[in-house]
Amino acid sequence: MRLGRAFVRRSLLLLSLALSVGACSHVPVSSLPQLASLDLDTADLSVLRAAVRAPKEIAPVPGGAFVTMSYWRQGEEGRKTTVQAVLEVEADPRALSALKEEEREGQRITVFRLTDEGRRKLEAARSEMLALKSDELAKGRRLHGSLAVSAEGCVRGALPSGPLPLSTYLRLKPGGNFVPLIRDVDLRALLAQAGSDETAMKACPG
Repeated sequence: MRLGRAFVRRSLLLLSLALSVGACSHVPVSSLPQLASLDLDTADLSVLRAAVRAPKEIAPVPGGAFVTMSYWRQGEEGRKTTVQAVLEVEADPRALSALKEEEREGQRITVFRLTDEGRRKLEAARSEMLALKSDELAKGRRLHGSLAVSAEGCVRGALPSGPLPLSTYLRLKPGGNFVPLIRDVDLRALLAQAGSDETAMKACPG
């Protein structure tokens, strides 16, 4: 079951707001073939990495990043099964070096990985999903799903004026490239689409 376009929801945002709808329309065209080739049925979730590039004044909230996997029978989206797994900041500098060409002055790149508990949780959910998929196919029905990555952000100091460029990335292949999900989208514009502004983001503690 290749879940590329149908399964990978491009919604990695360094926000505590639900802005995935606004972000999806900004996926680079060049990323679509790579996203479509991702096979989450067999992907090694231990190599899953997500990354955010945002103004350096915006920092990740510890314990506030998650991967959410959902799946449902055809025509029954209202009865979907959803599992959420915690992400942690990646400490291995090699992961960040893979994004060397994406570095920009005045911006910070943060890379996330699944915790061991989160990986086991998603692997168990995937096994259940694949068993249900097999059963549904035998009945002539399809199974649908989505994978979303979200991360809360907090603000340190005053945000600069003008656009706040936000870029997000996903890697699901060992040693592979990070695939851009959104690139240099103005965070202020996304917040405005959601009927909010940067004051919705909390100040970082300490």
